[in-house]
Amino acid sequence: MTAAAEIIAPNEDDAFILGNGPSLAGVRLADLPSATFGMNAAYRYWREIDWRPTHYACLDLVVGMSHKDAIAALIDEERIGAFLLRDNLIAALGERARNAKIVNFDALCARDALFEGVTVTTGSGAALWAASLGRRRLIMLGVDGRYRQIVDGAEKRAGIELEIVQTADNPNYFYDGYQQPGDRYNLPDPRPALHVNAWREAGRKLSAAGVEVYNASPASAVRCFPFIDIDAFLTGGARPAPADEPLTERGASATTEEEGDVGDGSQTGRQRLAAFARRTFPLILGLGGVLLMLIVLWTRAAAPSMAALTSVVLAAGLLFAMAVGGLYARFALIAHLHALSREVAQLKARLRDLERL
Repeated sequence: MTAAAEIIAPNEDDAFILGNGPSLAGVRLADLPSATFGMNAAYRYWREIDWRPTHYACLDLVVGMSHKDAIAALIDEERIGAFLLRDNLIAALGERARNAKIVNFDALCARDALFEGVTVTTGSGAALWAASLGRRRLIMLGVDGRYRQIVDGAEKRAGIELEIVQTADNPNYFYDGYQQPGDRYNLPDPRPALHVNAWREAGRKLSAAGVEVYNASPASAVRCFPFIDIDAFLTGGARPAPADEPLTERGASATTEEEGDVGDGSQTGRQRLAAFARRTFPLILGLGGVLLMLIVLWTRAAAPSMAALTSVVLAAGLLFAMAVGGLYARFALIAHLHALSREVAQLKARLRDLERL
């Protein structure tokens, strides 16, 4: 990170990560001078002011499907340069999603180490996406990390899913019309401090990648990045104030790299399996090649006929393939069962919390 004493000013490598918390109110989005990463249902406000971000992200499995038609309309407008979406929404969009602007987050997680082992939230995921696109300095706006879990006008649905059934005051967002009747979404924090801890995890990844991050929301619950005054920054430069806590700090309720966001959909099991495959496949392939060569040499010496040689080689190859397949299947099953047991425990804890509300 840049030293707190140094004044920083806008440059073309910046990216503005637009959370939708109350602190975004009053920010003139059209004045932001470089790439902007907007998300989720903020498109309702963008329509009012006739503005669009350069990039759009929606990583919540339920929110994406709830706003499928509106996201399809954003794609059709061709005013946004790129979309980061989940696999389930891309499948639901069908032919419309066969577009170079659509980035599959689930596929990105499987191939980019920057995303490996982090909790999935749209805000922190958008920040990692910006870094993967080469942005070296990120400015967080509207990332407040403070949520009322069940707002007026919302009703519970299955599991941790909620639905807005009537219009009411909503303290979670910068714009009064952000959520509207019919919107479905997950409980904001299905486990304590989920979003705050997701930003800590992303922050460690970004710091290791040499990406600077500044938080322009002074009342934010995310305290692990230096703070800047956005007005001063945009009008010539701002002197950052130090972060209140180090990125290495982990609270008692912090997530681990093995945990995924129940609300946004865990990708950890898939990521871990992909990482395991990347690490072990070359070794297994090499050992298999050596073993097969030894079998061929032994067979040629013991049974020189071509038929015998072919049979032994095919049998050895089949056994080797079955052994490798069994190894990966076992790993995938263990990861899946481990993830399910965590999610059951988290849901039980959250249900106890809901009963106290």
